[in-house]
Amino acid sequence: MNKRSPHHAYLVRVHKIIDLSPNLRRLVLHSAELAEYPHQFNGAHIKIFLAPPGQTTPQLPQFSGHGFNWAEPDNKPIVRTYTIRDYDAKACTISIDFVKHGDSGPASAFAEQAQLGDVLGISSPGGPNPMLKTAARYLFAGDITALPAIESLLAGIQPYASGDVVLLLPQAEDLPATLSLPAGIRLHTFYGDLSQIPALVKLVSTFTPLACDDFAWVAGEAALVKPLRELLRTQWQLPSQRHYAVPYWRQGENEESYHEARHKFIEK
Repeated sequence: MNKRSPHHAYLVRVHKIIDLSPNLRRLVLHSAELAEYPHQFNGAHIKIFLAPPGQTTPQLPQFSGHGFNWAEPDNKPIVRTYTIRDYDAKACTISIDFVKHGDSGPASAFAEQAQLGDVLGISSPGGPNPMLKTAARYLFAGDITALPAIESLLAGIQPYASGDVVLLLPQAEDLPATLSLPAGIRLHTFYGDLSQIPALVKLVSTFTPLACDDFAWVAGEAALVKPLRELLRTQWQLPSQRHYAVPYWRQGENEESYHEARHKFIEK
């Protein structure tokens, strides 16, 4: 049987709904087509496609070297970026963890109102391949939006690795009870809102600088990512290929309004 192109979109249905914590809900998505999903590494991001208001099934894009092509440009779905938390080829499922913001965003609203059988679209995975670089020492830092990726990446880390995981979460109940760390990885947690960012950055700045064969992974709100990337690049002189620092979101903006600024930041 021929494998489909790695650049593809899939219609999937909500198969399970799991409330992980006060601020996180997991949707387990199913389609028989996911048996051939081109998942290769943990931490990959995907696009999700949500039907516009009044519709139940989103239009799926065709892929080109310049992004998405739409057969009906006036009927495009709502597009958001998320991280694969888990992929199960045997069960033909993909799990995505959503931060619960109520109705303030279309993706969080979909997740909070989801019913079994609801339909959405997902893209094939993207991002650096692999996302996690081999290293003796690591730094992972992020807010609750980065937590699913950090958990996924930690599942593939070497048992002898050392380093630090630094998390900013809304409340203590959002820290996963199942979070498993190698003995050499230290966990640091901050609880509350974005006002905790300066304290988090100050803590990271006290760590022994990473060396050129170490690896850092940082994601979350822009005000958290920007100073940490500056620390990694300027003070620690960490080569660009030895760190990933991407702002997932910026307070007060949605994905459309922040898209251009986000890409300019990444490309610097």
